[in-house]
Amino acid sequence: MTTMVCFQAAGAAYCIPVQATRAVRTTSGMIALPAPGPDIAGILPGKPPLTVISPLGSGGTHVLVVETDDRTFGLLVESVTGLQRVIDADIRPQPDGQGRPLISGTIDNAGHLVLVADPTALAARL
Repeated sequence: MTTMVCFQAAGAAYCIPVQATRAVRTTSGMIALPAPGPDIAGILPGKPPLTVISPLGSGGTHVLVVETDDRTFGLLVESVTGLQRVIDADIRPQPDGQGRPLISGTIDNAGHLVLVADPTALAARL
C-alpha cells in the first residue's frame, strides 16, 4: 500500500508518492530566472531558493515541494487535491509514447485515469 499526494496539472489528474513530498506552497513571490532552461518556471525565495519546474504544464498557482535523490525542487501544479492510499498491485505500467518519461504508471480511480508522476524523472528536468 502506498500513500500518494494527488494534484491537478494542465487539466489532468496526477499523483506522486507522499514520501517524496515535503510541502505545498503557493507561487506567491516566485521570480523568473534569467535565461531559464526548459521546463523551469522560476525560483521561490528561501534558504536556499527553490527552483520550480513545470514539465506537466505551465499554468498553476501551487508548488508541490519534492525531494528525491538528495535534490529538492518545486513542481508547478494547478491544485493539490488530497491524499489517496493505493494498493501497489493497482498501479499499472507506464503508458507508451512518452518522449520524456515523467510518468511511471497509471491508476484507475473510479473510472478516472490518474497519472503517477516519477519524482526521479522530474528531478532530472532540473
